[in-house]
Amino acid sequence: MNETLILLPGLTPDDPVRWAFVGEEDILESAVCENAAGLSAIAERAGDARIVFILRGECATMRALPVPPKSAAQFRAAAGMLLEDELAESLEQVHVATTRHDSGAGIALAVKKSEMDAWLAALAEAGLSPDIVTADYALTPMMQGRAVVIETPDRMIGVVGFKGFAIEKPLAEELLTAILNDEDVRKVIACTTKPVAGLRDDVEIEQSGLMNTQALIGFFAEGLDKAPNLIQGVYRKRRDWRAAVGPWRRAGFLAAASVAALLLFNVAGLVRDLRTADRLEEETIALHEIAFPEAEGADPRTHARQVLGSGGGGKSFLTISNALADSLEGSSGVQIDRIRYNGARDEYAVNLRFGDISQIETLKRMLEARGLMAAESGGVRRTGSVYLGELRVSAS
Repeated sequence: MNETLILLPGLTPDDPVRWAFVGEEDILESAVCENAAGLSAIAERAGDARIVFILRGECATMRALPVPPKSAAQFRAAAGMLLEDELAESLEQVHVATTRHDSGAGIALAVKKSEMDAWLAALAEAGLSPDIVTADYALTPMMQGRAVVIETPDRMIGVVGFKGFAIEKPLAEELLTAILNDEDVRKVIACTTKPVAGLRDDVEIEQSGLMNTQALIGFFAEGLDKAPNLIQGVYRKRRDWRAAVGPWRRAGFLAAASVAALLLFNVAGLVRDLRTADRLEEETIALHEIAFPEAEGADPRTHARQVLGSGGGGKSFLTISNALADSLEGSSGVQIDRIRYNGARDEYAVNLRFGDISQIETLKRMLEARGLMAAESGGVRRTGSVYLGELRVSAS
């Protein structure tokens, strides 16, 4: 099932946060936590959900451009100039997100970067990385000439045309009529407990009762795909390791650090193919047991040192193996298809795959520099974009 986690915060990360997991048709689970840090309790479940963080409208400003530029960069620049006169901060301190309305108008939503940073940091500490950050009134259906007013327990929010507003309850009744009369509003859709009064006689009013919390969350969920999303530009979605390790701060971070260290080691190393390395190790042990049945179960390296230390036999099977392995690790672009060992001849037959003739010549020189004899057997042939060849490697 596809789930969306909707978060309805207060004005700061220390205020209570209402959360709800929403399915395709209804709310699956909802509750209120004491503050943003308390969201860590649902971080694991939220791992596969779309996470939506809905700012209170007081934290943002929303305006419209009737004919926005086609270029996204020019659109943001034009929106910034439009909002500059209304904001208490310079544009360098403000993040502006844009979207295009179905009518063709451009919608711009602005928020202070300091507030955006504070919320994202608090969510990351709780193990969450939001996919959508927007304002509550930006989730309201917008249309030129129409206003939508929604009453909540302590505020009124909504839109007038393409402008958003959020008003604390003590001021709502006094300011709402003035806001509606300032625009060319022909219809008002109001979800409030009190009638909307004082409007022109030609304004159509469609009024219903107060939305409960469940209805409000469902209302917000329906508007997600059309609302301006602040997760864009410098805040575009990236892998947030703080959110990834948030629920398991210590164990998760150590595991992630171990994986990162292993990846760096593999990249820095010379081994190009771990599967080949594992196969070589297994075949080395098997061939050691074939060549030295009397030493079955012994560590090949320990046995090699014993044989070499005894002064008899010269270069052993394992000595050739080590020199061959070192040379292959230092030969970029050469891969092993098959490897065989002839105990009677003390000789390897190695089938190789490489992209350029010079690579096998380089490998031969490296083997010879280690005191081994390396000769081609059967010539080199080309198959598609690669060459195939066989080398016979033995002690000098």
